[in-house]
Parts: sequence; structure tokens; C-alpha cells
Amino acid sequence: MIFDIKKNSLKIIQIVVAIIILLLLLGSMDYFKVSSALMHLDWMFLLLACICYLLNNILMSIRLKKILTFLGKKIRFRIVFLSHMSGMLLSDFTPGRSGYLYVALALNKKGVPLPTGFAAITSTYIYDLLFKIALAIVAVFYLYSSITGLPTGYILYFIVILLLVVIAGYFLIMYPGQVLQDLCQKNKYLQYILDMGEQSRSIQKMSPYIIFISFLGWVLRGLEWYFVALAIGGILVSLLDMLLLNPLLTILSLIPLTPAGLGIQEAGIVGILALMGVTLAIATAFAFLTRFIEILIDLIGLKSFFSLDAKKETLFEHYNAIEGDIDEKAYNSDWCVQRFWQRRRTETIKIMLEASDGDVILDIGCGSGVQLRALEIAKPYLLIGTDVNRNALVYAKNKNIPQSEFIIADAQNLPFKSATVNRIICAEIIEHLSEPEQMIDETQRVLKQGGSIVITTPNERSIWGLYEFFWDAFGRGRNYGETHLKFFSVRELENFFPLYQRSHETLYLFSPVFALFNNKTVLRWGQIIDTSFERVNAGVIIVLCARKKD
Repeated sequence: MIFDIKKNSLKIIQIVVAIIILLLLLGSMDYFKVSSALMHLDWMFLLLACICYLLNNILMSIRLKKILTFLGKKIRFRIVFLSHMSGMLLSDFTPGRSGYLYVALALNKKGVPLPTGFAAITSTYIYDLLFKIALAIVAVFYLYSSITGLPTGYILYFIVILLLVVIAGYFLIMYPGQVLQDLCQKNKYLQYILDMGEQSRSIQKMSPYIIFISFLGWVLRGLEWYFVALAIGGILVSLLDMLLLNPLLTILSLIPLTPAGLGIQEAGIVGILALMGVTLAIATAFAFLTRFIEILIDLIGLKSFFSLDAKKETLFEHYNAIEGDIDEKAYNSDWCVQRFWQRRRTETIKIMLEASDGDVILDIGCGSGVQLRALEIAKPYLLIGTDVNRNALVYAKNKNIPQSEFIIADAQNLPFKSATVNRIICAEIIEHLSEPEQMIDETQRVLKQGGSIVITTPNERSIWGLYEFFWDAFGRGRNYGETHLKFFSVRELENFFPLYQRSHETLYLFSPVFALFNNKTVLRWGQIIDTSFERVNAGVIIVLCARKKD
């Protein structure tokens, strides 16, 4: 027990300091006036403040996803957003907001290497911090020294020193000397820093884009604080005041004396607003409300802590917990929307595959064997289904499909000789793979000349995410998209097959919603409406056919 106290003594001191500051702050205020201000909030402005903070985090996630893609690690937005929010949540309770580094660990659970994740988040964080420091200097010089008469010397010295330290540390990591390189190579953790610095150098090419998002985020954070001020009332400040207040005062949260500057930031906010003529009660209510809003929105990140690890063995264990007849139940569902979704996709696969008698047909991730049976080929040479779900393979085998064989196999390591398969089906599999290129290489290896492969997958440039969200919330089963790691556009999918003859369709937009009415006429209207959107690749499912030239 004594050892634990010694080990965590710094954390204990930081918490004690935060409590002391908060007690001093709370001791100076009128509780009745503060509670009155909080009880008479304008909820519309408060909602707008929450939306601004959420939009800022969405922008940061979009930027992070783009940088990861630039570094060669494509990953779907949902994973990036939840990983980012988990880091934001931890940063709310850690000194110097260091908990944001957890984002790299959360991304690593989904297949992003740690050096890549750290390089992506630290590079954006550095640019954000430099941008914020520059704005804080502007705020000190042009706003608070003239409006409040606040002595700016010590504040300015602190900001400038922080700026120089950040710049020096950043460039030292990106451009290490030979001595530092030799030192880092002796330790695997220090080697991570070298790798991160190397990737950070390449990210500099994206600096205009990163700074642009930082600018938009600054505007949103300023609006957030402005709306909080309007929600409370009694704070006569302009939007420009809040645009300059926010970067200056949020820098205080980086002071590592307390977790996330707890108490320090609040004291700074109360002090500045008081000097601007705001009553202590209103200023205190504003200080605590801004932090509460951020923590409230950051709670979205809790989901990331309980997400499935994308390690291959973990995924295989997850898949083997799924019932073997799940695809069969979906294909013959008594729920019209599910039955319509499955059957239309399967029919499209059948048409585009153009399988015929005498073909060897491989269904990767065959599940219950629905696709192979739906082909209705009279005399196939051989129908092969592969999957990692033993339950599904047993179920499919018991259906006694003529000329069929079902075997356990990893999609990224197919147990077949080269050029032995005429047709390949890969329905809703590629998005589950951390390295989809390996599966593509394997399919191209085993496919005969003149053979074809049909791949179906969610369309990244569509409203698929909305369908997935509602399916998770209200559908039969939960966490439908838990193992969806990467999404693709039509062009990205086609780029996997540069030497093949390619054709594609996109399916569904509004028709699944029409299917909820369980009426054939209404469903037909939905399909008619979908047609024009599907032609411009707006459908939520891509069906790509690639034919290997003779």
C-alpha cells in the first residue's frame, strides 16, 4: 500500500492542488446567485454551444482520418471519431491533457501501427497548439491589456516560453542528430519516437490543410463560448472577445499542476471575466459550465473503450460466436426490409458473376452458403465455401448443396493453387480486413484467365453510416458495424484491379426505408426513386465485378 502511494504521489499532489484551487474559488462565490444563473439557462443557446463543440470534434476527426490515409493507413471514420473522442475524454482528467495520446492506442486496436497513430495525433496537436499560442499572444497584446488593464508581462513570458519549447521539441523529434538517433536505437520505445518523427516530416506537406481545420475549430470553439455566455446571460462580451478568450484561457488547461488544469483554467476564466465587469457568480457559472459541456460531449468516447480489438485471433473468436444460420435467417426473414436487402444484393451478385456449368466457384466468407445456393447452377464443377465461422460451415454443409465443399480458411491466405478458380464471390468481407490488399492479391492469384470476381461492400461515399447506426439501435442484433474496419469508394475498389475489365453497381438509398411499410407497391416506388441515385454511385452498397483478361 505504501509503495502504491509513493508510485502515485505526483497524481495525488495534482488532485490535492486542484481541490485547493476549486475550494478557494468556490469559497469566494455566492452559491445562491450561481445556482440561480444555472437554473435560468437559455437551453437553446446551450444546445448550440454543445453542437459547436461536437462539430469541432468531428472536424478534428475528419482531419485525423485524412492524415492516416495520407500515411497509408485507411480506416473508417466511425473508428477514428470514437478513438478521438476517447482521447478527448481522457484528456479531461489527465495533467497537461496528456490522455489524448490514448487515441493512438485506440487506433492500434483497429490495426493502425502505434508510430503511425502517434505521428498523426502529435503532428496535428502541435499545429493546433502553435495556432492557439499565436492567438493567445494576439489576445494578450490587442485585447486584454487594453480592455482590462491586466498586467501582461508574466502571461506573455509564459506563452512565449511554451511556444519555444513546443517548437524546439517538435523539430528535435523530426530532425534528430546522429547522437540522438544512436541513443534512440538502443531502446524500442525511443525508436518509436524516431519512427514518429520520420512520419511527422512527411505530414508537413499537409500543414496548410491542418492549419485550415485549426482555424475552423477556433471559430467553433469561440462560438461555443459565446453561446454559453448567451445561455447564462449577464456576460456583455462580443463574439470577438470569446474568439480571443478561448485560446488564451484554454492554454491554462495544459499547466500540469492539476488534471487538465482543473481549477487553474476556471480561476483564469473567473479572473478575466471579473476584470471585464462580469459578476463573480456569473463568471463562475460560465467557467464550470464550459468544462461540463466538454466532458458531457466527450463521453461519446466511452464506446471506444469497450470496442472489439481487431487482432486476428480476437476477430476469429468473435465470428465463431455467431450462429451458423444467421445469413439464412436474413435471406428468408419475415421482416420485409431485411429480406429485401439480402435478396436484391444476392440477385445482383448472381447477374454480374455470370457463372455457368463446369465452373469452379469460390465464395469467400460464405456464411450459411446462401450465395452459392442462389446461383442455381445445374452442373457446377465445384462450389467451394470458405469461412472462419465453424458454425456457419457446419450449417452450410448440412444443406447438402450438390458439388459443394466447405472449409475453414482465412480470406487473406487462401489454401488453393494458383489459377484454379473460375468465379469468386466476396460479399461483405473486405471491410472486415485490416489488410484487404492481401485478400485482393490472393483472389487474383487463384483466379483463372477469363475468370471474374464480384465484391460487395459498404460505399464510403454514401449514407451507409446512418443505416448502420439505426440497425445497431433498433435492428435484430447489436453492434452490426463493430468489425467494419475500412470502407471504400467505387474508384478505390476499382483501383485494386487496374488490369481487369471492371463494372459496378451501387444498391439502395431510400428503398430500405420504403420496405419498412411491408407493401410491394410502396417498395417499388422506393426502388424507382433509388434508380437515379444509384446511377451516380450514391447507393450504400457497392457491387464490383472484375474480370481477368484472357
